[in-house]
Order: sequence, then C-alpha cells, then structure tokens
Amino acid sequence: MKQYILLSLFALCLVACSEDEIKPYHGEHYLFFSELMESGDEAIELSFNNYPLDDELTVKIGMRLVGSPFETPTVYKVGVVADKTTAQSENYELPINPTFGANVAEDVLELKLKKTESLKEDVELLLRIEPNEHFAGSVKNYETIKIVFNNVQSKPLWWTKDVETVYLGAYTREKYLALVEYGGEEVLRFGELNSAEQRQCALRLKDAIEKYGLEEANGKPMTVPIY
Repeated sequence: MKQYILLSLFALCLVACSEDEIKPYHGEHYLFFSELMESGDEAIELSFNNYPLDDELTVKIGMRLVGSPFETPTVYKVGVVADKTTAQSENYELPINPTFGANVAEDVLELKLKKTESLKEDVELLLRIEPNEHFAGSVKNYETIKIVFNNVQSKPLWWTKDVETVYLGAYTREKYLALVEYGGEEVLRFGELNSAEQRQCALRLKDAIEKYGLEEANGKPMTVPIY
C-alpha cells in the first residue's frame, strides 16, 4: 500500500511541476505561441510556389494567455530575433501594435509575408514574445516561433505519376498556373482531394483550355488527359 501511495504522490508532483511552467506569478500575465503546442511542429513552413497568383500571404499564429482575461483589447509586443533571421525586411510585415482580444484566453497573431525576387531559397523569420507594460513575458520553450518560406518554383509534391496519367498530363509551370486560376479554390489542396474532386478540377482546366485556347510557353496547345 505504501508503494502505491508514494507513486500517487510522485505523479501529483509531476503534474504540479508541469502546471507551474505556465502558471502566472503574482497575478502577472504571460503569452505564449500555442501554435507550437498544438501542431507539434518546430516551424511554420510554406512556399509562394503553392500560391502562384498571390504576392502576399497572411500567416495566422495561435497565441494563448496565461492569467485572467483582459476586459479590453490589450497591446502586446512581438519582435524579430535578428541574429537568427535570414529573411529580409522587405519579405515580411509585422503588425505595429498587435492586441490580444478582450475576455478571451486565445487569440491569433497575423503577419504578412511578401514575395520578392530574393526568395530563391528558404529564408527564416524568428519571432519572440517580449515583455511590455501589460505582459511579463512568455513561457519557456514557447516564447519563439520560426517561419520558413521561399518562392522556389517547382512541381507540387502531389503532381505524381498517377495524377499525370489520369488527370493533368505532364507538369509545366504554365499548366500549373492555369490550373490554379481555373481549377477552383480547392486546387491548392489537390493532393488531399478524392478522385471525384480531382476530376472536377481537371475538367475545369480542360474547359478553360478549350474556351481560351491556352498554350504552353513554347506556343503549343495545352493538353490534359482527362475526358
């Protein structure tokens, strides 16, 4: 019986220690990037290649409050860790005075990424939650978040041999751009679609090819195998 009592006390200690990591001290407020906890990923990764018609992308990062909710929207501070950031300032835009919502425990930080000619390889943007007059700081291991992005033009991973044979034919940049423009909003997650949905996207592209006489870069008519 003593053995079970000791094990129970040990488990309670572990829980208490875990809770202490995110417990506010002396009534102070803290913020942390809940995105890291929920996704389990070390970084947010994206490529403008998957959004070829967009020159800007909005990234939404989940954040969580430790402490009692504020009665009014409250300004917090997020800075760039310069020595660990390779992205140029022209490639991103942070909100000047981001605010955490009133009467909520969770909110979202929105920032913009901008496509430029310099994004020919991965660049990194490391953000850190910093203290201000409203927040004492953040929580260990969740105070920074990394965004990795590029504009490397390449064939999407979902454009496999099966997709090529059944739906879209050989990959070309012109055909990909046409698919994004005419295939429907779901095209950007083509690899997650079922066969019927993929077929509909390919048929929309086929209709556009016939209607507008779409061509490849070499002037030859664009073609798809779907029928």
